[in-house]
Amino acid sequence: MLYARFCGGAEGVAQEMRFGAAVEELLRLKAHRRPRTLSELRSVFNRMMRALPSLRDRALHLIDPREAEDILMQVFATPRQRTKGRMLLHGLFALGCRRSWCWSNPISSLDAPHVEESELHPLSWDELRRLLRVARRPQHRPCMAALGLMLWAGVRPAELERLGWESLLWDESVLLLEARQTKTGGARHVSIYPALASWLSEAGIAQQGPICPPNWSRRWRQLRDEAGLIPWRQDVLRHSFASYHAKMWHDFPRLQAEMGHRSAHLLRTRYLSMRGLKREQVARFWSAGGI
Repeated sequence: MLYARFCGGAEGVAQEMRFGAAVEELLRLKAHRRPRTLSELRSVFNRMMRALPSLRDRALHLIDPREAEDILMQVFATPRQRTKGRMLLHGLFALGCRRSWCWSNPISSLDAPHVEESELHPLSWDELRRLLRVARRPQHRPCMAALGLMLWAGVRPAELERLGWESLLWDESVLLLEARQTKTGGARHVSIYPALASWLSEAGIAQQGPICPPNWSRRWRQLRDEAGLIPWRQDVLRHSFASYHAKMWHDFPRLQAEMGHRSAHLLRTRYLSMRGLKREQVARFWSAGGI
């Protein structure tokens, strides 16, 4: 055993713990998280150990800030990737401090990489009309409700697959996303706007059961392709919800709450692109049966 100088401000003992074993313990503690989240965590840590084979057996307490920075620079090619890697390493060393596997968290002294946020563009008016026109065709009607919740409620695709019809609280005119259903693990309410209510009524409303139809991924891809939206821009419906919402109401606290963001920074730097959105089109977007 090695005596530590401090960890979190308290005297402690640094026990011998290898990086790979520490990763396994971290994943064990997060076993309650969704399989997709666990798979992503394991994938990133495995990427580090594949790129740097000696890292797996490296004692956690021997990794100092300089070595931690080298890991990030050698393994991850872009600032955005390094930001993700930095966050996961910070969590691993924080666990190490709590368990007396290391003296301090070497990530805490590293500056966060500067990430240049690119502007995300919503669907244009023509793209919207084309997508909705195709969705109304008989073969695509089972996808209409799911499409409506992404477009007029900003629901993420992965969240959508966890929602059932009971999530729509019609007496309160809100869509309830529970903590177990959201990406961030926080519950949120999203208003059921007139356009969404009208669209769901046209699609057909059920009392219970999943909102996504069987073979959802395949059917959703076919709908997009038939609408000519190739390549598909990831999360573009959520971005469209944010941009059309901001253009209509300019109520950023309300939009932040409905998007489920912890702060307004991401919303203001990436999500809001109102360029080319005309006021009369935006008003039609939010009205019942407007598109």
